[in-house]
Formats: sequence, C-alpha cells, structure tokens
Amino acid sequence: MCGRYKLTTDRKNLKRHFPWLDDGDYFDIHGSIQRGEIFPGTLIPVINNQRMLENDWWTIRDTGWNGKPVACINAKAETISRLPMFREAFENDRVLIPASALYEWQEQPDKSKKKFEIWFDDEVFAFAGIARECEIKGERTRCSAIITTSPNEIFKEIHNSKQRQAAVIRKEDHEKWLDPRTSPEELKEMLKPLPESETHFNEV
Repeated sequence: MCGRYKLTTDRKNLKRHFPWLDDGDYFDIHGSIQRGEIFPGTLIPVINNQRMLENDWWTIRDTGWNGKPVACINAKAETISRLPMFREAFENDRVLIPASALYEWQEQPDKSKKKFEIWFDDEVFAFAGIARECEIKGERTRCSAIITTSPNEIFKEIHNSKQRQAAVIRKEDHEKWLDPRTSPEELKEMLKPLPESETHFNEV
C-alpha cells in the first residue's frame, strides 16, 4: 500500500516535468503545492484527464456489499477493473498524482517498525491514480486513490508486511494514462512495478 508521500516542487518545476499541463488558476486559488508528509483524508494536488490540476480528497468512500461504509486510500492493480467501487473510475477517470517520495514501514522481528523514504530516478514522478465523486462530510467531493501493484525486490524487503508497491506511471506514458481511449492491455503494462535499478531509499 501507499499511505504517506511527499511533494517538494514548485510551479516552474512541475511544468518542466509535465510540459503539457494546463495549471489554469490552480496556483492563484490554492497557492504552493509543496508539502511535507502527506496523509490520507486530506486534499491533494491531482492532474485530471483534462490535463488540469485539481484538489482531490485522498480516500475513496462507498457502500460495501453489506451496506456498510468502505473507505480506501489504495486500489489494487490486479482487481481495479472488476470492483464496482473502482471500475468506472479506472475506465474513464484516471489521474496522475505528483510526488517526490513516498514512505513505507519495515516490520522488525520484535514487531517494531522502521520508516523508510523511497524515491525514483525522476525528481518528480507520478503515481497512477483514479478519481470519482464521493460524499465527504455531507458534500459531494472529488476523491482519489493511489493504485498499488506487485513489489520489486526493494519494496519486498522494506514493505515486508504488505508486499505491495505504489504504481508509478513513466513520463512517456503520462498522457496515455490520462486518455480514456487507452486500451486495457496498455494500462496493464503501465501498472507494472518500476524496477530495483530505478528505486532509491534511506531510513528516516
């Protein structure tokens, strides 16, 4: 899973990494996007399929099969196209979630945990995400979840209790990921984990 991440960049650098981005009046309304540790259940900057920045609530909420509320910060790549909670968003409302690093915890033999910061080759990268409307605090709100996939060897070692890895979309696939016309086969390829050679980390 991915339960924490950070974003340390500015408007100019964001445009350098996403040159096709239309940031509109986002920065006039919301100001800086630089964040320290970002938590679920907060508003996060997201790039939607109109190539524009928006603020989404990081948690998708729905009603489960038993009628009880369900809240998810992540969606599994292996089941996202089948689950009613995510299926339509995956087909028609994929998003990119800019980040500079993410955090994972390694479980120790004594059940304590060590925290690691993990990043990739690009200074700013983009998580694979989906978005849809949910009810948050009594209001209809755009909500997002980060897609996770099978782990590479580094994530297996660090995120040893969950054995998952946040899916990152390569720069050359950004626009295809956002395009609703992209085929399921192409999307599946994009959701494969980045390899160990592009994964960097340190304990924090």
